[in-house]
Amino acid sequence: MTQQNISLTGKEILAQQWYLTRLCFGRAPGYMALHLFESVKLQISIFFEFTWCINFVLEAAENHAPWRDILLCMGILLAAIAVSTASFAFYMQKALPKLKPMLYHAFRMEIYTRTKDLDLSCYDDTDFYQKFILSTQEADACIDRYLDALNLYSGQGVRFVLLLIYCLTINPAALLIPLFLFPLDYMLVKKGNALSVKARMERVSHEQKREYQNRLFYLSDYAKDLRLYPSMQQKCRQDFGGSNQEIRRINRAYGKPLALCYFAHDALLGRLLREAVTWSLLLYQVLVLHSLSYAHMITISNSIGSLTNQGMEMMLCWKNVMENSAYVAQIRRLLSVEPAIVSHNGLPVPGAPACLETERLNFSYQPGHPVLSDINLKIQPAQKIALVGYNGSGKTTLVKLLMRLYDPTSGKVCLNGTDIREFDVRQYRFSIGSVFQDFKIYAATLKENVRMDICHDTPEETYEIESALYNAHFSLQDHRLIYQIETPMTTEFEKDGVNLSGGEAQKVAIARTLYRKQNMIIMDEPSSALDPLSEYLLNQELNEIARDKTVIFISHRLSTTRDADCIYMMEQGRIIESGTHEELLKLDGKYARMWNVQASLYRE
Repeated sequence: MTQQNISLTGKEILAQQWYLTRLCFGRAPGYMALHLFESVKLQISIFFEFTWCINFVLEAAENHAPWRDILLCMGILLAAIAVSTASFAFYMQKALPKLKPMLYHAFRMEIYTRTKDLDLSCYDDTDFYQKFILSTQEADACIDRYLDALNLYSGQGVRFVLLLIYCLTINPAALLIPLFLFPLDYMLVKKGNALSVKARMERVSHEQKREYQNRLFYLSDYAKDLRLYPSMQQKCRQDFGGSNQEIRRINRAYGKPLALCYFAHDALLGRLLREAVTWSLLLYQVLVLHSLSYAHMITISNSIGSLTNQGMEMMLCWKNVMENSAYVAQIRRLLSVEPAIVSHNGLPVPGAPACLETERLNFSYQPGHPVLSDINLKIQPAQKIALVGYNGSGKTTLVKLLMRLYDPTSGKVCLNGTDIREFDVRQYRFSIGSVFQDFKIYAATLKENVRMDICHDTPEETYEIESALYNAHFSLQDHRLIYQIETPMTTEFEKDGVNLSGGEAQKVAIARTLYRKQNMIIMDEPSSALDPLSEYLLNQELNEIARDKTVIFISHRLSTTRDADCIYMMEQGRIIESGTHEELLKLDGKYARMWNVQASLYRE
């Protein structure tokens, strides 16, 4: 995604607000109707209480009307206020607390639904990732700002019209004051809004860095390292301070022009000029022209003040609407990004083990920086394949292409002779089990961490999950697993949770793959955190479980791969050697040298 212009036209602003209107009224129509009703009712009651009733009482007193008329008016007003207050209390205490979470959830699900299928390459794009962070941070605030704007423009809009009609009836000349000052208000608010949004967009990357540096100090993943390496603590603090300095620099750069805009709008226009002109006109009409009564002077002055304040509030709210629309537009641009990795023809994936083959495969994360070059390999059904090589040789990238997490720059991957791009992409990915180096253990139960889906708590499901854990050599006899497979993982939310060791966590990740029973399994360093005996037992178990499955191993430990049907030695994105363990030892090349180095370490 390229950097988009954050300034929006009036038409674009209305389009973003219409999007939020459809979202909110589509998800919670009853609550939104109540929200509108209460907004309008409240402002109508304020008009009658502070304008019409005051005018009635003052005129009655000025004209010496009977007291019973005044008391009757006050009684009707108090009864209406009581009913209105009860209704508004129900809305605030019952309806609104339910409405907002519903809308938060709806908007976040909109973001999640559209982004969950985006290509993995999107997350390699810094600009995209910053916008993704912004969208998740601003989602709830966008709903809040929309509800506030809807409340103001619906409720106060009705009151504004009532006051306008009232002033036109009593003293239309006074309306020239807010009409004359409106263009100045608009220009100042628009300028302030543009500066505010621009400052926020410049802060995003620095705020993201600051949040990351902040996480280092409160997440348990980093606690050990920060205590073992005090110099790293100092470096993190320096980086945190540097991010804060950049944010302060941006705030200072935009602070003065923003302060000038708000001072000119609030003080010069809002107080000094407006109040002076209004009272001068009204006193002239009362004392010189005798065209206004004292009652009308008071109510008209209040009405002009209310009109002015409401106009200012609507102008300030329009600033928030413009700012909100800019954020919504950024979110919608994010949601409009279409995945490049799609199903071309949506063919069904073969149910039985199939032949997987690459033809002149090339791949680059960035143009001009090849990661894989001219990769040709062929994996027969139920074969055990090993990919070996030093760090950075391209092994993990190759399996990501085999799983179609990325598409090749050139060349192709074929399954039974058919380009994998022809298959349904979801079904194809689901047909491959995988354990990557950077797997995660989630703050959920052990069962949910294996199933990685909604659990149905059936006896069959429980048996399959326990079998997968058993086959992965994960022991349920551990005294810490007081709830067995229902035991919470991590202690982040549950005091009875369990933090697994690296080896135990890796066994859970392996159990995920065994549970799904796919015909192809990819193991990226599947035993790196296991001791040699556990590694040997696991390899024997995997060979037995997967005897009729295709298995691709990636490993630095060559003892894991020595029984493979074919070993591919990779270096700098190319396959430089291939064959069985014995064949590669006879070749006496890079693989043999790596084997001899590791074997000597075990002998020592």
